[in-house]
Amino acid sequence: MVAPAKSSLRIESRSRTATTQRAHLAPAAIQGLEVLALPVTELSAYVQALVERNPLLDFDSDGFTVALDDVLQDDSERDDWAPSDGDFRPRLRMRQQEGGFDMGRVRDECCQTETLACHLRTQLDGAAASDVPRPLIHAIIDCLNDDGYFDGSLPALCAEVGCDGEAGERALAFVQGLTPRGVGARTLQECLLLQLDDGMPGAAVARLMIKESLEDLADNRTTRLMRTYHVNLDELAQIRELIAGLDPRPGSSFSQRKDTVYVVPDLVVERRGTSFAVRVAGELAERLVRHDEYEAWVQASGDADARAWLDEKRTEADTALANVAQRKRTLFRFGMYLLEAQYGFFRHGQAAMRPLTMQQVADGLGLHVSTVSRIVADKHILTPWGTYPLKHFFSTALPATGAGGGSALSSLAIKERIKELVAGEDARRPLSDATITEMLNAEGVEIKRRTVAKYREALGISRQSQRRR
Repeated sequence: MVAPAKSSLRIESRSRTATTQRAHLAPAAIQGLEVLALPVTELSAYVQALVERNPLLDFDSDGFTVALDDVLQDDSERDDWAPSDGDFRPRLRMRQQEGGFDMGRVRDECCQTETLACHLRTQLDGAAASDVPRPLIHAIIDCLNDDGYFDGSLPALCAEVGCDGEAGERALAFVQGLTPRGVGARTLQECLLLQLDDGMPGAAVARLMIKESLEDLADNRTTRLMRTYHVNLDELAQIRELIAGLDPRPGSSFSQRKDTVYVVPDLVVERRGTSFAVRVAGELAERLVRHDEYEAWVQASGDADARAWLDEKRTEADTALANVAQRKRTLFRFGMYLLEAQYGFFRHGQAAMRPLTMQQVADGLGLHVSTVSRIVADKHILTPWGTYPLKHFFSTALPATGAGGGSALSSLAIKERIKELVAGEDARRPLSDATITEMLNAEGVEIKRRTVAKYREALGISRQSQRRR
């Protein structure tokens, strides 16, 4: 007889304790990071808001006083915008002549740019008499957009003025006869046709191509164009050059677009002989000061609430001053590091750009990578080669062998090399992406064809068939 098996139940209780660290930033540190992230264009508004809500803070007006002797002296040999003692602000100076101050210069510098409508109406004053009603011509001019195109309703304008459609066509043709050539057109084809002169070589064929095959011209369908219009490759290249010289936006030179964005650099790298100097633009830390006049008043009053209020405002003022000063120091350190890391760019330009990551900058400056991200965000730098966003200097690395000595190359430098290769290609036999890839591989750059195509598109370079002339 087999004895029954015994079952047992064992309960184990295990507890594990894990220790994690979480960093909590103090409010003052958070404010410092927020100030660091502000570009120079927003820093002024931030400081102005601080001054308005904190009576202990104010702008140092002593830094903006101008002596009368400095204003009256003849200083024509010096540059009006030359920086003095690190001050980025332009000098205030008025030129004195024998008959007094040159107010004409002030008028010329402050006058508004001539608009397209004003330019066209000026031509009406000297135009010969026409059977077209002038109010209709003025109405058509008012319906021109910033590019010079007529985007109004001609029948509606004729009904408003009280004339027939034929008068409206004559009025529009009259406006189209004014300068700049092409103004008053309703379509791109009409704009280009208005600018063609019959005396130009190949103008007759060019008119036909603009009317019938503008898309083929844009897509560079060379074979189809040659067969359709019975021209050889040289004649087609001449016609293409003629059409490319026309202005598709004849009114843009008079346009005052409201969406224009002006870039103010936060850092400036200046060339001084054989060396460079780094400067932080917008030196607001020297303009913002704290006044202590309230201290004696509150102490004399003996009001505890007033003393607590003053302590709060003093802490806020000291924190604001420290944050603005810290922003300037951090930007200067970043600028010095960038100058050293991208020294080849500052000396030789885009082709000498080196690969750089935010983590490398963070390790070099002893900062967190998120702090570097705040430094770079929405900020620009003025260099001897132009103004660039700070993000422009960060790029991925591609391996290089052979002539490159095994060192990595920046993707920006490779893009610059692709641009150089395309600029030097034969227009009749443009380089394909595969050919460019082979040329870069021969130079020691390890890159794939799809990467070359991606860089070419990022540079705004058309594909091989569209570049053929």
